[in-house]
Amino acid sequence: MDIEYKTDPLTKEKFIPTKITQKFASPANRIKFNNMKASKLNQERAFIDKPCRQSHVILKALYAIDPKKLYNIHYLEGKGVDFTAYNHQTITSSGKLPSYYDYALRNIQNTETYQIIKL
Repeated sequence: MDIEYKTDPLTKEKFIPTKITQKFASPANRIKFNNMKASKLNQERAFIDKPCRQSHVILKALYAIDPKKLYNIHYLEGKGVDFTAYNHQTITSSGKLPSYYDYALRNIQNTETYQIIKL
């Protein structure tokens, strides 16, 4: 019977797997490899994720104070809401709204005023 060796993707060391599906020499190598992979992906997404998260925190706080209040665009921008970086659009009866996770911004027609909507 021949011993089949596998190569660990992280360390490139040869090892004898104890399971047929084993890809890494140790659980620590698997965790480190997957953390490095996730970190790289997070760095690639940071240019959009960071302003989205920041805007989400601001909208959530403002909504908690008064869900019915309307805000001027300049006030929201001054607070740090980024109108160019949102993570999806929500289709409503008012049209497509820029959305930051579970909050959307609805422009009041022909004004610079926005309403925060919890999705």
